[in-house]
Amino acid sequence: MDPRDALREEHGVTMKMLATLQRFIAKVVDLEEGESKDLKALIEFFEIYVDRCHHGKEEQVLFPALSRTRTAGIDSLIGSLMQEHREARTSMEQIESHAVTLHSCSEAARYEFRERADRYVDLVRKHIRKENSELLPLIEERFSETERLQIAGQFHDVEKATLGSSGLEIFLVSVRRLLQKHAPSRG
Repeated sequence: MDPRDALREEHGVTMKMLATLQRFIAKVVDLEEGESKDLKALIEFFEIYVDRCHHGKEEQVLFPALSRTRTAGIDSLIGSLMQEHREARTSMEQIESHAVTLHSCSEAARYEFRERADRYVDLVRKHIRKENSELLPLIEERFSETERLQIAGQFHDVEKATLGSSGLEIFLVSVRRLLQKHAPSRG
């Protein structure tokens, strides 16, 4: 798959999971045991699939390749995207540390948890929009078909190293389960 299409597809999955996280945290006051497991699965999705795998592809493969193209403003764009990756990583670490004790903490702490999660959702949504509009078009503009195929192969290597040989499929099963379970009610 073309690297631009692969990243765009991952952005789509991530946006759906951000909406799921947002719906989920709206009811964080009354978490039941099964929902605590769902929260853990959501956090794992963002830490492993989004940060380690998706951001790993960008940081290890795409950003260095784009840097070598000497495109005007590319270093500034890459720098801002890397900063957003770090902010998202830190934010998710804070969410995870609060999630561990969420079932036994005060209402004020739960409110703080919701605020942190909302900030994470906003940050990642803005980041995805920026990548879709500014970063992804550069893939086709700056790389030949051969270079795009090489990048796609390197993306596959990062994915396999991060998720294992069947890891992506396992994550996608989890994604579908969480999306179904926490889909918005239609009424």
